[in-house]
Amino acid sequence: MNTLSDKEQIDAIRLIIQKAENTGDLELMASVLGEDLTVIIPNVPVIHGKPDGVAFLKSWFDGFDIEISYTPESIQIESDMAYEWCTYDQTTTDKQTGEKASEIGRILWIYKRCEEKWLQSFIIWNTL
Repeated sequence: MNTLSDKEQIDAIRLIIQKAENTGDLELMASVLGEDLTVIIPNVPVIHGKPDGVAFLKSWFDGFDIEISYTPESIQIESDMAYEWCTYDQTTTDKQTGEKASEIGRILWIYKRCEEKWLQSFIIWNTL
């Protein structure tokens, strides 16, 4: 059984995601994604399932160096579901051209508890 509180576990996942994105570590990122993953993001068709989510992330990590930081705003935990709202500040650098792009936005992560472990089930974000 996990000795960390639910909130502490979700805080730890956010740091894992931030580290994975900043280092391009696909395996680390995949470790916090649920099999039933759904991703809704600007200008991309809805992504269904962990394999398609990991494939999208691989293309993203292959194409860009990412510098991102997340600022948590609220975490709501209800039984085996948790909802986390964050803002993010991101700069990407295209690995081919060196072109940089910056954005800020809001994100909603929805987690499900699966066998005593929290995993991301929905990822929804938009730019501000």
